[in-house]
Amino acid sequence: MLNHELVHDLGIFVLSPAGPLETADIDEFARRVDPYIEKNGDLKGMMIYTETFSGWKDIASIGSHIKFIRDHHKSVEKVATVSNSKLLYMLQKIIGYFVNPKVRHFHFSEEEAALEWLKY
Repeated sequence: MLNHELVHDLGIFVLSPAGPLETADIDEFARRVDPYIEKNGDLKGMMIYTETFSGWKDIASIGSHIKFIRDHHKSVEKVATVSNSKLLYMLQKIIGYFVNPKVRHFHFSEEEAALEWLKY
């Protein structure tokens, strides 16, 4: 499951994965974010907020996630990973070389600092 909340006045989506990501999670989020981008232009940022990250349910879910990133990375200014997960830390280091948004990792206790970074 992927919980997501839009902070309208900031143009920031907060994503909170709860368990392994599934293709349906990615598709549902795309249906939510696409109309926002069409109406308002680029997102100021996305925050991935989870103490631990369970990864993906299967290879199809990984493929859906990669497709989402490919289709949306030019429409997002910044991405903050806020987690104690070593996997998310490593992924943000690697993916930061291949995507448009600035990507930065924050410790799980640094949610407010991450939000401040995303704002500006």
